[in-house]
Amino acid sequence: MDNFEILEQQIVSSSESVSNEKVYFDFHRKRFQRFDQFLDKIAVSDAKNFHVLEIGSHYLHTSLLLAGRGFQVDAMDVEEFWNLDFVKARGKKFGLNPIIENDISRLERFSDIFDRYDLVVFTEIMEHITFNPIQFWKTIYQILKPGGQIYISTPNAFALPNYVRNLKNTLFLKSIGITVGDILAKVTYGHHWKEYSPNEVRAYFALLSSDFEVEIHPYHYKVYDLKPPYLMFKLLSKLGNMTKTFADDIEVIVRLKQKTGWSIKEPEY
Repeated sequence: MDNFEILEQQIVSSSESVSNEKVYFDFHRKRFQRFDQFLDKIAVSDAKNFHVLEIGSHYLHTSLLLAGRGFQVDAMDVEEFWNLDFVKARGKKFGLNPIIENDISRLERFSDIFDRYDLVVFTEIMEHITFNPIQFWKTIYQILKPGGQIYISTPNAFALPNYVRNLKNTLFLKSIGITVGDILAKVTYGHHWKEYSPNEVRAYFALLSSDFEVEIHPYHYKVYDLKPPYLMFKLLSKLGNMTKTFADDIEVIVRLKQKTGWSIKEPEY
């Protein structure tokens, strides 16, 4: 049984999980599988000394894939998730180190930590950031080992279904960007306030430090229902994913080649 099958079995057998965990897992299944394939490409000589920080560990799905390889995993999220009984039990069962952090903008708990992590995992969060991220990324730069990597997955700003919807809303003078309906309909610490194109991601990390090397792969994982209004989303998604520019999502691998210096200062109020 491979790591992904173990993850699936854990979710199916968990009697204490919240009702929507299985729904969430099924929707993101292909994304988790893609991350597992990324891990296959990492050459690790000593798994017990390979340290990973997952920021936004949620239901620990990704953390379990990491722990299954014998890595030392620090799983960080807000207390709302770490206070769930099944998350606590799952973390203990798989030897995860829980880190509760309700404000990632400063990451003050890492102020005295340097060159600790081989990999930082930051999936489906970049689009939610509503604060100036310079101090956040400066801290990640500090705690990441030279030669270490940051793994990011995030929606593509030019995903064809959203691109068409935004264009329609603009032409009919309804809205620009996130809609009022989207804001009021979801329970979240931060909506998709800003989604990025591949070119924006490259510019983003180039401004932070020349030590970052960015590799980007357009891909998709979402499955839309074959009924209105998702039928049109599915058709547009299928068409967009046949291209690279209009694919649904982007996988970003940021390598820290060396540490020669941080390039940008945090703006003052």
